[in-house]
Amino acid sequence: MNGTVILDSNAIIALLDGNKSVARMLENVQQVLVPAIVCGEIDAGTQGDTKREQATREAFASFLEMEQVAVLPIMRKTGEFYARIFSFLKSAGTPIPTNDIWIAACVVESGATLLSFDRHFANVPLIDVRILET
Repeated sequence: MNGTVILDSNAIIALLDGNKSVARMLENVQQVLVPAIVCGEIDAGTQGDTKREQATREAFASFLEMEQVAVLPIMRKTGEFYARIFSFLKSAGTPIPTNDIWIAACVVESGATLLSFDRHFANVPLIDVRILET
């Protein structure tokens, strides 16, 4: 896979845990974008003092410092895409978690490919998503 990808939090955690299939998908990628929402999800999941949480925090901080990785901020245009996606999914009767709508909005705004283990992203129109297998 070439170009730009956005990673969902579950893809990042899998990568940090040594998932080789996720790592292989990123080998030829030019840029990895991490939505601010995803940073919040990972930060929230690593607030404790266990060794695993501390190790994940440190590994995530190092990951974000990599040259080809950038945090994607939430902008006004992102909110407009969020509203459109939310409305579509609601009318289609296929709601997804709120944070995932924000992530999908980032995908639409950036034109990147999303990597996630969450199959419900397939219900979101206008995004290029690669559903990862466990």
